[in-house]
Amino acid sequence: MKEGQSSRTAEAAAALRANHFQNAKNPVFSDPFAFELTSKGWKKLLTTPLTVKVMNSSVFNRTLGLLTGQVVGRSRYAEDLLQQAILKGTQQYVLVGAGLDSFTLRQAQQYPNLRIFEVDHPDTQAAKQKKLSQFGEIPANVEFVAIDFEKESTADALARSGFKQDQAAFFSWLGTTHYLEPQTTLNTLQSIANIAAAKSEVVMDYSIDYRELSGIERFGSLFVSQFTRFLKEPLKGQFRPKILHQSVNQLGYKVAEDLSGIGLTERYFQARPDQIRHTIATHMLHLRLD
Repeated sequence: MKEGQSSRTAEAAAALRANHFQNAKNPVFSDPFAFELTSKGWKKLLTTPLTVKVMNSSVFNRTLGLLTGQVVGRSRYAEDLLQQAILKGTQQYVLVGAGLDSFTLRQAQQYPNLRIFEVDHPDTQAAKQKKLSQFGEIPANVEFVAIDFEKESTADALARSGFKQDQAAFFSWLGTTHYLEPQTTLNTLQSIANIAAAKSEVVMDYSIDYRELSGIERFGSLFVSQFTRFLKEPLKGQFRPKILHQSVNQLGYKVAEDLSGIGLTERYFQARPDQIRHTIATHMLHLRLD
């Protein structure tokens, strides 16, 4: 990400959510604000008939369209678990690397007792808040917590905010670990464990080592790697599930669920006529603190 602008991969993810909402029948994840949150370039593409036709063709959905499944699938999974946590009494929601997530617009007013903390780079936040202002006042239960991930920890940033360390929280960390060195991801999980109360939960996605993939999945993983390098936000982080589980256990977490791409497809994309599915190149990990 270049200084002074929002993340390009965040803009691309918003564009995929926007296209899915606008053009898919029975969207897996509905994001009516994604179009306005993405960049001018993506908006132009999303309103060009030929581009829209290609992006929603069955051929695209079976190949590069795996990206759409990954983006909407992870958001659906995280917010399904968030709703369960809220029903159990959780009143703090932390979006780590919030990017252009639109929960603040879609859901904040429906959960007035839920304190929402968007933790992200100040440049991304400034660009996002400018876009959010188009929709009126930001709800009072939303707090933006600026952080330079290279210089401080998530715990340090939250300690400056209204985050209550003695209350359980739900942490959503999506679309980020792929761009971090594996040790950086583990350090962030350690930081969260240091500040979060017992019974807190973390949901994150992570990449599988591409050498374990084959066929279109391996091709797709290599394509995404080159695409993100073009956006100057190269992929860095990959894990083997068993080793990752051992590492998070040592940090004090219990693995509530590690849902594979196949599992995500069965849960959210079964028998869809548009043939969208979730890539097997990434998993969703649901963690709990003792």
